[in-house]
Amino acid sequence: MTLRLVFEWLSLILLIGLGVYTMWVIKNEQKAYIKNARVVVFKQFKLFTPTWWGEIPTNSEDELCFKRLDTRYDWEARFIWNSTGVHQDLIELFKEHIHQRKILFDEETSIIYNPTDFRDSKLITSGLYEMVRLEGTATADRQDRLYYDAFLIREIKSGRFLYAESKSSILNGLVEGPYFEAVMTRLELVE
Repeated sequence: MTLRLVFEWLSLILLIGLGVYTMWVIKNEQKAYIKNARVVVFKQFKLFTPTWWGEIPTNSEDELCFKRLDTRYDWEARFIWNSTGVHQDLIELFKEHIHQRKILFDEETSIIYNPTDFRDSKLITSGLYEMVRLEGTATADRQDRLYYDAFLIREIKSGRFLYAESKSSILNGLVEGPYFEAVMTRLELVE
């Protein structure tokens, strides 16, 4: 057995070991997120964010932005608070915000979640809020392909609302998308 052959076999074994380790880390990342979630207070909401989300400064106290700082993923999550009461139809309000961002969803790959889909959410069962969501592949500004996930959560009585969006390249949306969804469905009110 030559030294080159030993080196090739050792390289193959190390590569397989690295692959198995990577799969194990990915499998346990969801459990690690829940166990180690960082609480971020934004307006009247508590967001349970993954520890790897880094907060990016914004020019507004009504906006919160996160990026993944430990990788080069093309991804960001933005939370925008609107303190002006808006009492129009929830779905129409949501459509307006998506239209303002020049997002055109692919019909065959998009999922629309109605307010009734969130009736088990703690925030919604309080009777104080209503929520709608849309996610899927889309085109922004008629040229950029992306994975877009957006929630609109409105305080029923006042009409004030939180618009939250996760925007990324299509492949990166599959990586961070489930965590954005978990953050949004685990929202709690500050007591």
